[in-house]
Amino acid sequence: MFETYETLIEGLLEKGFGSVDHWLSSEELVGLRKSLLLHYDNDLFHSAGIGNKENLQMIKKIRNDHIYWLDASKANVYEKQFLQKINDFTDHLNRTCFAGIHSFEFQYAVYEQGSFYKKHIDQFQNDDKRQFSIVFYLTEAWQPGDGGELLLFSDDVVTTIQPVPGRMVFFRSDLPHEVLTSNIQRLSLTGWMKSI
Repeated sequence: MFETYETLIEGLLEKGFGSVDHWLSSEELVGLRKSLLLHYDNDLFHSAGIGNKENLQMIKKIRNDHIYWLDASKANVYEKQFLQKINDFTDHLNRTCFAGIHSFEFQYAVYEQGSFYKKHIDQFQNDDKRQFSIVFYLTEAWQPGDGGELLLFSDDVVTTIQPVPGRMVFFRSDLPHEVLTSNIQRLSLTGWMKSI
């Protein structure tokens, strides 16, 4: 995984984001997709908001996806494997880049047809602990026209990331970004590496 880690870090330094495909094995990808859909079918997801704590708001014209927070104590085998991989990547970042990451959190997200998330940053106004954002795409299939692309706004450059199954995107949590309207059910696993 060392080369994959370095590809992500180099991309972050050179372009403002790193992206790799096949971070997860096919078995892991399918296992996480099935886990997401099981939680979703059991009505464990809730409407996503913007802000946190006392600043949390539900504004559907800005964001209208649904989320489920991963709980390590209740994780299944695929979720545990995933969290261990993230832990290993965190260790690498702290060892080689002195990133100062002390924890991370992840949520499944479902964007039904017509769902979107307007331009925003992941750091909260009242809490800047989120240092790096990570997105894994779990949708079974995606092709141009299906929507749900991720736009990254770095300086004067706007980069479009296609939500191809198995793709991982890594960027600073203060980087403005947007999820375009999805024309199919878009599945992802999104999280944040946090400082103290």
